This record gives sequence, structure tokens and C-alpha cells, in this order.
Amino acid sequence: MSLNKKLDELLESWESYKKEDVDEHNTSSAAGPYKTPNAFSKKKKEDENKNAEVLGYKKVKESTFMKMQKAMNEISYSAYKKDESRTSKNKVNSAIKEVHSKLIKIERIINQNIKLKTEEGIDNRQYWKSTRKGLYKISERMMRIGEKLRKF
Repeated sequence: MSLNKKLDELLESWESYKKEDVDEHNTSSAAGPYKTPNAFSKKKKEDENKNAEVLGYKKVKESTFMKMQKAMNEISYSAYKKDESRTSKNKVNSAIKEVHSKLIKIERIINQNIKLKTEEGIDNRQYWKSTRKGLYKISERMMRIGEKLRKF
């Protein structure tokens, strides 16, 4: 069978298919209720535990790193000071290490963007107004942090 005959047959079958009246409905009314029984419940913690177990997972205890991360971000100074899991010396040393690693990341970001700026020939006048304000605020903040570090 030649290619032209095959194409003609396919076109004829397509034309006859298009002419047929297709009785089709597309609704979700017969789908029934949601299959997620706790999707809209108020008790989130209990539901998380139940859902994890139903799906074959286990809830794990929070790591000490995550506890310290939360402690640094969420608790007050008095609670941080009273925490007896580490000594004060240990808290200060780990905080300095954390600041150091974050400063390395910040410096890396700045260096990459300085390189991009020089390669692309971006002038300071091309910054958005909010970018200029942001740079000014960062500069002021770094000055304040520098003063605090000298006192430290």
C-alpha cells in the first residue's frame, strides 16, 4: 500500500469520526466526597502523625541542629540564657562560628554580583530605587555590626 493511499484512508476515517455525534459529559458531580478525611480538620498535629503513619512514614524526633536553629530564631534572650543543654562558652563559640559561615556566604554572593556587574557593564545609575535604598541600609547595618564586634 502506498503512502498516499494510507494518508487518504486516515483522512477519511478522521472525517467520519468528526461527523459522528459524540455523547460526552465532563462533570465531577458523580465523583463523590473527598478522599482525604482530615483535609479540613482543626487538629493539625494529630492529623500529621496519623497521616504519616497511614502513608507508611514515621515521624522522627527533631534534630539538635534544628532545635538550636529554632532557639536562635524564636526564643527570647532569657530563655536562650537559661538553656542548660550547653554552656555559655559553648553557645558563644557556636554563635561566632555560625556568623562566620554566614558571612562567607554573604561575601560569596557579593563577589559574584560584583563580577556580573562588571562583565555586563551595569552602571550604578541603572539600579532600581529600592536597590539603592537596600544597599544604603545594608551599609549602615554593617557599620553598626562592626561597632558591636569591636565592643565584643
